[in-house]
Amino acid sequence: MASGPAAFASSTRENTNYARLCRLLIDIGTETLRNIFNGIHYPAAASLHKILSSSSSHYSTLQCLKKRGVLNPTLWGKLSTSSSAEFDITLLMVLLRNVCGLSPPVSTGNWDELPPESDNSTEANIVRIKFFRNDVYAHASKASTNDATFNQLWKNISNAIIGLESGKNVTSCATAIGKVKTECMDPDTEAHFRDLLNDWKKYDDNTKEMLEELTGNQEKAIEQIIKIKALSGSQRGVPRALEP
Repeated sequence: MASGPAAFASSTRENTNYARLCRLLIDIGTETLRNIFNGIHYPAAASLHKILSSSSSHYSTLQCLKKRGVLNPTLWGKLSTSSSAEFDITLLMVLLRNVCGLSPPVSTGNWDELPPESDNSTEANIVRIKFFRNDVYAHASKASTNDATFNQLWKNISNAIIGLESGKNVTSCATAIGKVKTECMDPDTEAHFRDLLNDWKKYDDNTKEMLEELTGNQEKAIEQIIKIKALSGSQRGVPRALEP
């Protein structure tokens, strides 16, 4: 087993690999998703307020998401800001899937299934970013990835991000990705992006658990209603006892 300075250097490199992947997703990924959102909903304050207004076609959807807890108080509060620049990757993912006129990838028909490589649609690449987030998070316990794993994940995530860009943005995005891959990061910066990735994953896990519980409660309520109706129907079919 390696020990001493060599082992420390290897550990530091692998920790930095993990932090770079977190930053790629959180930093560049967020900006790319924001560009998609802004292309659909003009980022000016007036436009954002229209989405939230009761006359908006998206109003009922947003209210439903709020009621179900998908848009928790923190995310809901961000919707009242004057610019989409305040939207984090968690909120952008929710909005893109629900109020941007996008549908699940045709190849899968599901927002929660990894699409095949042949599907290069906007929707497919949005799904990929979330799935590759999970691949990165699988290394969260040690917060490190070896070079081989890092290079493969970096390629997967970069391709998905660039696939979401268009025109001049492709070049600037590729430049930003290259900078993140080589730029030095101090320990505080590494910890910052690790924490943000952890927060994003925990939000998804908590939301999934909450929705599953809600669905379970609804199913139980429906079963109870069916039983009550069945019992009521059987009682109506029983003749009353004759009076003496």
